[in-house]
Formats: sequence, structure tokens, C-alpha cells
Amino acid sequence: MSSPSPRTPVPRGRPEEAVRLTLLSQAGELLAGTLDRRRLAALAAQLIVPGLADWVALYPAEDHSNVSVSAPAEHVWHREERRLDPLAAALADWRPPAAAEHPGPGDRPVPVRSPYGQALPIPLTARGVALGTLVLGGPAKGGFTGATVTLALDLAARIAAALDNARLYAEQLEIVRGLQRSLLPPSLPRIDGLDTGVVYEAASNSDGVHVGGDFYDVFPITPKVWGFAVGDVCGTGPEAAALTGLARHSLRLLAREGRSPVSVVERLNQAVLEEGELAGDAGRFITLLYGEVEPRPDGSAQLVLVCAGHPLPLILRQDGTVRAAANPQALLGVLPEPALYAEDVELAAGEVLLVYTDGASERRNGRRMLGDEGVAAALAGCSGMTAAGVVARVRQAVVDFGSSGTRDDLALLALRASRG
Repeated sequence: MSSPSPRTPVPRGRPEEAVRLTLLSQAGELLAGTLDRRRLAALAAQLIVPGLADWVALYPAEDHSNVSVSAPAEHVWHREERRLDPLAAALADWRPPAAAEHPGPGDRPVPVRSPYGQALPIPLTARGVALGTLVLGGPAKGGFTGATVTLALDLAARIAAALDNARLYAEQLEIVRGLQRSLLPPSLPRIDGLDTGVVYEAASNSDGVHVGGDFYDVFPITPKVWGFAVGDVCGTGPEAAALTGLARHSLRLLAREGRSPVSVVERLNQAVLEEGELAGDAGRFITLLYGEVEPRPDGSAQLVLVCAGHPLPLILRQDGTVRAAANPQALLGVLPEPALYAEDVELAAGEVLLVYTDGASERRNGRRMLGDEGVAAALAGCSGMTAAGVVARVRQAVVDFGSSGTRDDLALLALRASRG
């Protein structure tokens, strides 16, 4: 049995100090529970009102790129809800003065006048970064005395640290999202005689910061022929992202050189091996379905596929049957000269090719796994649907099968032959 966590000792005979330590301890626990700035502002208000002040306002840091404009308060709260709207209206055009404009003794803030009475502005900084200004207004019992200011400063330091963590998290999340966007096409192209649909979802995790290893692409090779790919890079994070970028952009360049589909995939295999040698990491590999498609005037489409270690693509025929459209071959990044070959496939008008990653087939519910058969069963119920409808239906089948959030990346690409 584990021993209980040590608690901050409460000084006996000093009730004010006991209250202070209890409040600061509660503040630390509450503020550590979120990385969302708006929620942090609301929590800060709850910690301060009504114990230290009648109202509180949180102002963002000044935008020095536009010194003529300073932002209004991003969060305002009053101890009496009926006074919240008048308070917000009174502060709409008011900004707390900068610390240099109202210097106090040492680093301690001093009260100033606001449109809603006396206010105590406290700059929020952490790691040398200005994070905004916390304004306490309409002091509660006793006014802004030395003890009240000291406690407010202690709380402000904890609030600033939490806001700084939220800032760093937001910056990291934006970098991850930008990187993820750069690894995927911004949209699917419009192709005469071919209806396309895609679903892409990066795996969920505890902090939401994740770069998926799955990728997809659809791109023109010639005026009549289009290339498409769905792949899965081993692992996640920056190393996987680098390999994803290498694969996606290499496929486009190699295909447009006029190489055959087999030659395109073989050359990509060499590039993956070389990348592993340069990085000193030979454990990186890719599963890939690469194909080229040429829509025909009669509404059919001719495809050439190379399935390198990837889940086998599926065809939904006109009669509602589903079958594998290719045979398994060696994955990329393992063998220097894998024996790859191309397979010809024809789609009649209205027939669908579905390409997916193992985030679909390996979806789990307890000990059960959806499997390729489950994906095929979902596809079998998609007769007559558009390509977008197909991937939406299959995605829903994957979601409904599992009992938890997405634990693996998921990519679905559907190509439906059509008469335009």
C-alpha cells in the first residue's frame, strides 16, 4: 500500500497563514489541470473572487507589432452576476497602465483608478515573457493591504506559470498541426470521370500533440493519367514525419519523370533505405499502395497498382460483391531489391476502389479486431454511394466497432469510376 502524498504543514496559531497556504495549494492543483488559456482565466477568477477582490479582469499581453491598438480584457468576472454586464461595459475602453507608468515600491504593484473603482494591476510574466495583466478590483474586506497584495502576487505567479505552460503547449500544437498539414494535400483534385473521397484522422493521445504516420495523395501525371497513394510510415513524431514527406514528394517527382509504377516504387524504396543509413536508423519502413488511374470516356477506369506491404485495396463491384484488388508484396525500406510487380485492374462505371491503412483493419474492441473482413463488410453496404459517402460509411463502421478513441492513424481513399 503506497504512503499518502505529503501535505503542506498548516501553521498552528496562524490562521491567516493557514488560509494562504490552503488557497495557494488549491490554486496549484486547479491551474495544473488545464492547458487552455480561456479556462485558466476562468479558474483564476474563481480563485480571486470574492476572497481577495469584488471583481477581476485578465488582459492579454500587448501586441508590440501594432502599438496603436491594445486588446480589451479577455475575461471579466464579478462577485455579483447582475453586475457583470455593467462591469464589462465600464472596462470596454479601459486598459490597465503599464508597470512603468505606476511604479510601486520594489516589485510590488500599487492601486490605480479604473472606470469601476479602485483596481490593482499585476503584470503576469514567466520565463521572461509578458503574458498579460491581472487586474483585481473593488477590494474585498480590508482593501488592498500588504497581506492582500502579497497573496495576490503569490497567486499571480502561479497563474502566470500556468499561462506560460498553455502558451508553450499552444505553440507546440500549432507547429504539429502545421507539420501535419504540410504532409497532406490541401484538397483532392477534380478529375473528369473519377469521383474521389478521403478521410484522414491522426491518432488521438493524451495531450493531443501528434504527427500521424499515415499519408495519402492524388496528383496529375499526364493530362489523362493520375497518380494516387496511401501509405503508412512506421512510428510517429519528427522522424516519421520526415519519412512521410520524403515518400509523398518523391512519388510525385518520380511519377512525373515518366517512370513505370514499379520503377517509381523501387526508387522510393532506395530513397527510404538511404534515408535510414544517413539517419543511422535502419528500422524505418513504409507500407504503400501506389497506383495510377486513367478514366475512360465510357465511364470505366483503368488502374495499375503496386501494393508494397500495405493492406490490400478492395473493389466494390456493380453486383455488390467485394474482393481484393491486388496481392501482397514486400514493404519498403527493408530489402535493397524487393521483387515488386504491377497489377492491372479495371473499374466499370459505378465501381469503387477503396484503399485504407491498418488504422481501419486493426481497430480493436477488447480482444476482437475489425480485420480486413470487417472493412470489406462495411464496403459491401456502399453500393450506389459517392466516393465521399463510401469513406464516410466505412469510417463510421470503424468508429462504431471500437470502444475508445482513435489509437492509430486512419486514412481512407475511395476512387469511383463515373461518367462525369
